[in-house]
Amino acid sequence: MSCQRVFTPLRRQSQGFPDGLHVSKEIRQAIADRQPVVALESTIYTHGAMGKDLAYEHEELIRSYGGIPAIIAIVDGVPTVGVSPSEIVQMIEAGNAVKVSRRDVSYLVGMGLAGRKIHGGTTISGTMLLARLAGIRVFGTGGLGGVHRGGENTMDVSADLTELGRTRVAVVASGCKGFLDIPRTLEFLETQGCLVSTFADGRSKDIDFPGFWARNSGTPSPSVVNTEREAAAMILSQERLNIESGLLFANPVPEEYGIPLPEIRAAIEQAVTEADEKGFTGSKNTPYVLGRLKELTGNKAVVANIALVKSNLIRAANVAVELARLEDPSFQPTASQQSTPSAPVPAHAPIPSDPSSDILVAGSVAVDLSCDYTPSSKSEIAPQLHTSNPAAIRQSVGGVGHNVALAAHRASGDKSRVKLASLIANDTWGSTILSSLESEGLDPVLVSKLQDTQTYRTAQYVAINDGKKDLVMAMADMDIFNYDADPDLLKRVLEQSRPNWLVVDGNWSETNIKTLVKAGAKGECNIVFEPVSVEKSRRLFGLTNGAPALTVFPQSSMDLASPNTYELAAMYEQAKQRGYFDTNEWFGVIDAFGMRGAREKFVYMTSRELTDAGIPVQMVQLLPYIPTIATKLGPKGVLLATLLRPEDPRLWATEERQHILARAVDHPTIGGIYMRLYPAVENVEDVVSVNGAGDTFLGVLVSGLAQGARVDKMIDVAQQGAVMSLRSAEAPPPNYPPRINLQSPPTMAPRKADDDDMSSETSVSGSEFSGFESDEATSKVPRGGIFEKDSDEEELERLVLGNKAGFKDSLFQYNGAEADHQDEDGDIDLADEVNELEDVADADLFAFDTGPSGAKPAPAVTKERTTGPDPAVWEDSDDDRLAISLANTNRLRKLRISEAEDVVSGTEYSRRLRQQYLRLNPQPAWATASQGRPSKGRRKSAATSDSSASDADDSDVEAQPLEKFLRDVNKLSESGMASGQGKRRLKPETLDIQRTREIPDRHRAPADCLSFHPEFPVLLSSSKAGVLYLHHIAPEAHPTPNPQLTSVQVKQVDVRRAEFMYPKGDKIFFAGRRRYFHHWDLPSGVVQKTSQIQGHGLEHKTMEHFKMSPCGRYMALKASTKKSGGIVSIISTGSMQWIASARMTSQDGIADYAWWRSGEGLSVLGRDGQVGEYSVESKKFLGIWHDDGSVGGTVIALGGRGGPHALGEDRWVAVGSNTGITNIYERSTLIDKKKNIDDDDVALHEDPTPTRVFEQLITPITTLTFSPDGQLLAFASVHKKDALKLAHLPTCTVYRNWPTEQTPLGRISSVAFGRGSDLLAVGNDGGRIRMWNILS
Repeated sequence: MSCQRVFTPLRRQSQGFPDGLHVSKEIRQAIADRQPVVALESTIYTHGAMGKDLAYEHEELIRSYGGIPAIIAIVDGVPTVGVSPSEIVQMIEAGNAVKVSRRDVSYLVGMGLAGRKIHGGTTISGTMLLARLAGIRVFGTGGLGGVHRGGENTMDVSADLTELGRTRVAVVASGCKGFLDIPRTLEFLETQGCLVSTFADGRSKDIDFPGFWARNSGTPSPSVVNTEREAAAMILSQERLNIESGLLFANPVPEEYGIPLPEIRAAIEQAVTEADEKGFTGSKNTPYVLGRLKELTGNKAVVANIALVKSNLIRAANVAVELARLEDPSFQPTASQQSTPSAPVPAHAPIPSDPSSDILVAGSVAVDLSCDYTPSSKSEIAPQLHTSNPAAIRQSVGGVGHNVALAAHRASGDKSRVKLASLIANDTWGSTILSSLESEGLDPVLVSKLQDTQTYRTAQYVAINDGKKDLVMAMADMDIFNYDADPDLLKRVLEQSRPNWLVVDGNWSETNIKTLVKAGAKGECNIVFEPVSVEKSRRLFGLTNGAPALTVFPQSSMDLASPNTYELAAMYEQAKQRGYFDTNEWFGVIDAFGMRGAREKFVYMTSRELTDAGIPVQMVQLLPYIPTIATKLGPKGVLLATLLRPEDPRLWATEERQHILARAVDHPTIGGIYMRLYPAVENVEDVVSVNGAGDTFLGVLVSGLAQGARVDKMIDVAQQGAVMSLRSAEAPPPNYPPRINLQSPPTMAPRKADDDDMSSETSVSGSEFSGFESDEATSKVPRGGIFEKDSDEEELERLVLGNKAGFKDSLFQYNGAEADHQDEDGDIDLADEVNELEDVADADLFAFDTGPSGAKPAPAVTKERTTGPDPAVWEDSDDDRLAISLANTNRLRKLRISEAEDVVSGTEYSRRLRQQYLRLNPQPAWATASQGRPSKGRRKSAATSDSSASDADDSDVEAQPLEKFLRDVNKLSESGMASGQGKRRLKPETLDIQRTREIPDRHRAPADCLSFHPEFPVLLSSSKAGVLYLHHIAPEAHPTPNPQLTSVQVKQVDVRRAEFMYPKGDKIFFAGRRRYFHHWDLPSGVVQKTSQIQGHGLEHKTMEHFKMSPCGRYMALKASTKKSGGIVSIISTGSMQWIASARMTSQDGIADYAWWRSGEGLSVLGRDGQVGEYSVESKKFLGIWHDDGSVGGTVIALGGRGGPHALGEDRWVAVGSNTGITNIYERSTLIDKKKNIDDDDVALHEDPTPTRVFEQLITPITTLTFSPDGQLLAFASVHKKDALKLAHLPTCTVYRNWPTEQTPLGRISSVAFGRGSDLLAVGNDGGRIRMWNILS
């Protein structure tokens, strides 16, 4: 009789898990049922710096291959098996997780018992220990530690190796890190009794142990395993024999991501050598080497690392599944574990096949392939054409309709039933989509399968993204949706589902869209249109028997659309071409508002940029057909426009007045237009994928609307969903935040409800999002439906009828700054540019936003119709039948021509209003194209500005004089900025600073120059876009804070510098990369041009590098030549003639220079760190000194009072370098008092010691600015975001309380202090100018 001894694996659930070990419910059940559980370490998430979503991705990956993931970590001092990805995110955000090896487990757990909760990310050894205690047998990771080089002497051996010798867990990894001693690592594992076997992975013959980043290491593997089943058999044998040592299955990096062995060896040798030389040993060695390898391999190491981890997890999941099958041959992965990469595991109960729904999305579903270009170096962003490119390719189920439905489903939870109606083919992809829909929780009952596989294919979408994850191009096979479905079928779908909300996407054919919209309207559901693309957005505006197919408000066919700006323009053009704007019904809605001259209000409610692009106008003209339009503006947010009924409480709510664009007077069904610009909720920089963000936005929006939320309360919530989508590889994101939960029923359904049913707004509560409540009416509608004018309407009326509070808006558009041109030696080549502009008259180079002081009377209006274009949409033919009394209203009497005049027609009244507005706010002369301008002959080049003055073609450009656009000098001088009265002292420890309103106008290029007027609260700003702005600094001004006084567009000149001429500020000098510069005389408005410097034309190929002296007598101009080191020419501002040249011998030329306070000299900085003190009076350098430690000077600045008289009376000099270091010196310490000097000479120390060295920045210093009172120094770098610091003087201490990480700075391009030193203006590369008040 034979006896077979049966060995069973250790099952802790029968005995209970060790005390103190927390195992999640899912993992407990999986272990009890012998399911394929795969352990995951947590250090890769808490210390890997690879993003917060990595844990989600890894969990989904393992589940898609039939495994059950079990992340292991120490959470708040508790060893946990089965940590959720959301808990991992919390650990990452806490930022205090420590690495936990075997030795550290008791320490952290003990501290937790003692009341000190510590997070810990487990390493391989820590993970193996806790996995073994829980009964998990397979562990997938990246790479393990090993024996460090020289380990035979230092005994530097990873704890991972000893853990493999004593803990029975199978580890799937890509070997040890390639910079370790691989042969000694394998010897050590052999000594520990650990099985080491490498997957053949399609190879034969001699197989090496992997080199982590390389598939081979040059060291043969102790053994080879060919399949996952063989590996599973080894694990089972180890258990049955009760062998307690671990197993290491080495899985090579996928071939397409592996780095060739010679290449990675060279990089490793360099990184290891540098680590030894710099003393990085012990725990500091590995992080340094890994970081250096990332740099040396051009990110190849990072890409390989990510790929090998995913490959190892897939391999581990397959091994775990095979192990479960060996133990139970009948085992099959459950539905939640089916091996389909595109099908995430559902986290809900089975779905009943009930076709009824609250939200029905009729749209596309497709198999998506997202191809992210993975460049070999950071400099490579765009993939190469006509060849193959390395990429990370992800497969998922997508499609606009699918994404919208899934986003709505995840945002609604069980509050709204969401269904998807779509088409698939009877092919493999179609089956994949059906299973994926079920796993996502979307009922596929309304997804129709077309059987004709010869004609139809399941839709597919391929997105090609560049190295920044931005879309390069996409290819879509959506032909299946061009199939004209049976109208009766579509109608039956709607009858069965009976939705309150129907979303139709533009992938359907025009016929199908028309059928769906018509059926939806008949079913009394709210209808939403998602345009999908520019071309497909046009399909909404179809024709029926040659007439528009859509009806208008209040019985409109559509209720909501969410286009982007391009789709909006395409919809507008299609509607216009097909006659949608020519119907009486459309005019009936538009005329209800009486909108004429709405541009000013559009600018006020949105922005000048959006208004110039025509976006508000396009939305308003589409509103009769689509009463609510949410236009997606990308990083600029969302613009919402919606038609309101007369009883809508927003029409009279005080807090909503600023958003009411227009009101209808005494109209039965139309109350007004609500328009609101929602800024982006967040500036997303860590974008993972842009695909599907707009779909997520719409899905979340519709989810809230279906639960009764008002659309204006949902925009920011929907934007949050889009932000999460941008940060997720999957759209919509699987980890959507707490679901929208509204306690009240919908307020917008049914569509055909009586007006009385629509009169009340339902309160919203229970939402997880702030500001998500509906507003209840607190007042009643005035009788007769006539509303009092709000402040915005009154402001527009004041503009027309003569109030001086308004300021004109600029109307020009910038088409892009001209590119810089330099030759190989760094010299500027302007030959082509100069020739292009040499013969252009000054009058053609400028465009001022100021015009003549008054408008000429317009000719009388006649009633005869003339040939030509149709009248504007806003002109009403009924105006002639109106009679307006001018004498009975005080505000209208100024419109009379004579005292006896009284009644005029509506047309004449409109004409006089327009004439009065133009009289008070003249149209910019440069805003419209010049007509009838006589042609001018070629100009003769002039040697000097004087000679050009006599040329008829060189006549000066007349601009409006200073007193015209400053409006009220007395008012300006008493408001805005402090005038410097009273002495104040700043504290050196903390700076009391508060943000104030920023400059409203944004430059179309970096705001390179800022200059405050010396007498008035006026700020001059300029950019390479060729624009100069003058703004009145008045943060409290209404309606526009810090309003624009005037602006100048200098045509074809990239203005690189502009500044007021001190001490009076009565002139503005400006120049670009040209052979000439201009100065604008503000009192007279005359602009003069200086073409050349007599006798020095060859030295100055460009005049962009100029600076005005504080005394106003001189202008310094850095020469473009590097002859003899560098030259700065001194020019008289009175005669515009050359006076002297400061020539300094400096390697690589002159970097920068600064005028002395007295205006009698310059401090000139060479690129080699030399600083020369030049006297204009003596026309020579008084001395040369060297900036301490400088290897490359970049910028110099002078400031403060009370310095040595011989050096211009400045107390301080600051010098910035290309290393990010700023040195500051007291000028008095530069003088060598021990040497005998006479009155005409000064002896300077050649190597002075700086008073303080500022090392807070690490990129080249580009801006240095002292405050006028000498108490602050600002230093900044444009090369890094938010790189700005303020230092207190005379203590020379840097303020730590400002700026903070939340201070919105951007990349600093310019800094200026107000004349009272109490205002800080900061310009950035985005063209914005932000302001802060500095308090005493």
